[in-house]
Amino acid sequence: MFKAVLEELGREVSGDIALGFVSEITRHHRIQGSPEFRAAVEYVVETLKGYGLEAEVRRYPADGESYRWSCLLFKEWWCHDAELWLREPESEKRPLARWSESKLSLIQRSHPTPPEGVEAEVVHVGKGEEPRDYRGLDVEGRIVLTDGRVDRVYELAVEERGAIGIIYYGMRLFPPIRREGDIDDALQYTSFWWSYESKPCFGFVLSPRTGRWLRDLVSKQRRRGKTVKVWARVDAGFKRGSLEVGEAWIEGEGEGEIIIVAHICHPQPSANDNASGCAAAMEAARALQKLIADGRLKRPRRTIRFLFVPEMTGTYAWLAENEDRIEEMVAALNLDMVGENQELCGSTLILEWTPDASASYVNPLLEAILDELKGEFKNLSGTAAYPLYRWTSTPFSGGSDHYIFSDPSVGIPCPMIIQWPDRFYHTSLDTIDKVDPKMLGKAALMAATYAYFIASAGEAEARWMMEEAVNRYRRRILERGQRGLTKALNEAESSKKPERVLAEALEGVRRGLLYEVERGVEALKSMGRLGVKLDEETMERCYEALRKTAEEETKRVEEAIRDYASRRGLKLRRIRRRRRRIEIEADAMKPRRRFRGPISIGPWLRKLPREDREAYWRLNKKYRESWIQGVLAQYWADGQRSLLEIARLIELEIGRCDLEYLVELFRLYEKMGLITLH
Repeated sequence: MFKAVLEELGREVSGDIALGFVSEITRHHRIQGSPEFRAAVEYVVETLKGYGLEAEVRRYPADGESYRWSCLLFKEWWCHDAELWLREPESEKRPLARWSESKLSLIQRSHPTPPEGVEAEVVHVGKGEEPRDYRGLDVEGRIVLTDGRVDRVYELAVEERGAIGIIYYGMRLFPPIRREGDIDDALQYTSFWWSYESKPCFGFVLSPRTGRWLRDLVSKQRRRGKTVKVWARVDAGFKRGSLEVGEAWIEGEGEGEIIIVAHICHPQPSANDNASGCAAAMEAARALQKLIADGRLKRPRRTIRFLFVPEMTGTYAWLAENEDRIEEMVAALNLDMVGENQELCGSTLILEWTPDASASYVNPLLEAILDELKGEFKNLSGTAAYPLYRWTSTPFSGGSDHYIFSDPSVGIPCPMIIQWPDRFYHTSLDTIDKVDPKMLGKAALMAATYAYFIASAGEAEARWMMEEAVNRYRRRILERGQRGLTKALNEAESSKKPERVLAEALEGVRRGLLYEVERGVEALKSMGRLGVKLDEETMERCYEALRKTAEEETKRVEEAIRDYASRRGLKLRRIRRRRRRIEIEADAMKPRRRFRGPISIGPWLRKLPREDREAYWRLNKKYRESWIQGVLAQYWADGQRSLLEIARLIELEIGRCDLEYLVELFRLYEKMGLITLH
């Protein structure tokens, strides 16, 4: 249905034009709520105006006081210069970090020093994340050297023990793409995220190699009874200013709109993250506008809107400002890190689905568009075509602006196109030479096709999208059934209680397949946002196709498991379970959110007493891999479901759930005033 649109756009979309946009955006140091961020947004808006789009800059208060839903808007920050010099020992005197060389050499949002700078001793505190790291160390009036989490070090070293600054030399690792030592001379993007009145602090960033050298120097000097001293100067400051969102649009003939969003923030250069997403959105906008103006594409029924936001913050602000129009926003798409040269970056092109709590037809549509694009090369016989790049389609993961749009309390289905992992992510090596114009072109083409097809969809297109969604959700049902069967037989082979394993597997398969049907039905119902009439008979036929597929798959898996059990002489019995105390506790908790959108926790956490903030730190440290469960739990929290029901839904979605984590987390949310627990 979209092939003619895809082909027409394919003749117009240019990855090289998009690369030029990347080059211009990377000229700016794009920290949220800063003069250079503003300049980048204004560049995008003026450029798109030049191509004939309607465009404007939206401004919001960057004052550290205003909220949009649960999100506090940052104070505006500026920086003119910063430098860090090693002063003692005299024999090692040298510059360690200079703003003029790399904007990432400063911890972003650092407070200023006196104009003459400050000289202070350096104390190495290791990770600096636990009180024991400070035993025997006096950091008051000193600068701490660390490779631990800066927010935690700030709390323990600066707030509690009187340090005046931080030197950070850590590097986040993503093995096997980024292992220790792989980019030893890069600087890690690091920032203070002030969301409260706080003790002023500045900080600098060193590469891991330089940081280890300085660490060893501190250790050597200490053994000699001597010290290491540095001189620091930061010419920066905060003020009540503004936070910008760039907005451009192609007006539709009727009601409704489709959103393409990309965050434009991050320090210079930050080419792939996320000048690439912004450039792909700009190129999609340019190509669509030109084809519509030339008459090669009809003006769509619905408006196509492009947003260039400070990540998360700008999305909260823009949606809150346009809350009365949210019902008209039928779909969205997030473009984040789309331009990677895969060989250099080690990345894979990913289509990330919406969360299951916001199941939607847009996911199958985006997959179908990629399927059409993948045939880059044919085999020798011409019987198959395949891509020459890595790609995949994955469940929801979050971590970017789509997690706000797709929140059921907002209700705008928003998948994401991203490349991940990236060897140079959030470092000084995320430069334009890592950007591939061909990948930029693919992302822009997918985004433009997706936006235009939904924006133009009438009854015929809606019927096709419904059939496509049914087909892909039927595949999900079949794949889930087979995964359940394979897992059950593998575990039974090695278990001392194979009867229990198989009985639990039977229950799990039944629940899982029913869940997939429910998600598929919700995806089909989501087409109602298009405002296109679909007759009830067609809808019911599609629902029935999903139910029938699940029934047949359930029967097949049950027969296979029972046959396996019979051959091994095993008797399957229904499992009786006694509810655990934590389950009884969770079943009595019915969380209801007090704000629209996912929780923006920073300022709310600071309102807690010290012991509760420590409990939050300990909880997230203990359940390091469980943070996504907290996000998904928010999505399901409607004041009707118990936390136990929510936990079971999360387990069906991602295959695991830590109930103890959720219970403690939601109690802390309640203390922060973010939810109520009935």
